[in-house]
Amino acid sequence: MASAAKVRSKKLAANKDRLNQLLAELEELCLESADVGEIKEQISLTEKIYHESDALQGELLLDLDGEERQSAVEDWSKWRKLFRQRKSRAPAVRAGNGRLPEMKLPQFSGKVLEFPTFWAQFEASIHNQSYLDAATKFTYLISSTEGRARSSIEGIPLTAANYPQAVSILKARFGWPRMVVREHLTALWKLPACSEMSMRGIQSLVDEMTKHLRCLVALNKDPFAGPLPLSEAMMPMVRDKFPLELLKAWDTKLGPDAGEDED
Repeated sequence: MASAAKVRSKKLAANKDRLNQLLAELEELCLESADVGEIKEQISLTEKIYHESDALQGELLLDLDGEERQSAVEDWSKWRKLFRQRKSRAPAVRAGNGRLPEMKLPQFSGKVLEFPTFWAQFEASIHNQSYLDAATKFTYLISSTEGRARSSIEGIPLTAANYPQAVSILKARFGWPRMVVREHLTALWKLPACSEMSMRGIQSLVDEMTKHLRCLVALNKDPFAGPLPLSEAMMPMVRDKFPLELLKAWDTKLGPDAGEDED
């Protein structure tokens, strides 16, 4: 039993030396602006040795008592803390060196109707991530915009303090609810008319209309609610989009006494 404990102790000591070396190399790679792939590989190697050492530490504690055991616990606690610090620092160091961790982010060019989806994805991937500092989030935000959207925030100094301002500008310029509603209505009015009695053409038109109407509902602008529903106000324009032959069949089916709600 004593012999086995001695073997474990020697192996743990060797692992600690190896872990110390790997952590030092990880720090060096980050500070030297190494390739993201290299840093990821170094983290993977370090994690392997760390977890192996952690298991050995647990086994070794079973063979120790009293002050010797307490000393071992405190010593490994320092190693655990060092490992966590170096590992968590890697993304921030890479960002500071201009090498952000690779992430597939949405791109926003300034089209109002695309902003809600863009922001929902960016918010989940970057904005709400506590391990990223504000300056890093700002860098990601810049890289996720183009065209009019990029121009609206490009002149702002890239600092942590200015990140909230950049977010506010984008939301005010492209995410104002009333503006989004107006764009959906405009898109409905500008839908190209379907002039032929073809299943594909009619279905495509219906799909586009349904998409915009669902978005209006999500914005608390339900076209089918209220004393004067938006669906009723828009019906003449919507009807003009469909082939005359289909409209005649529609009117014939409803009959002259049909109420407005049936439209």
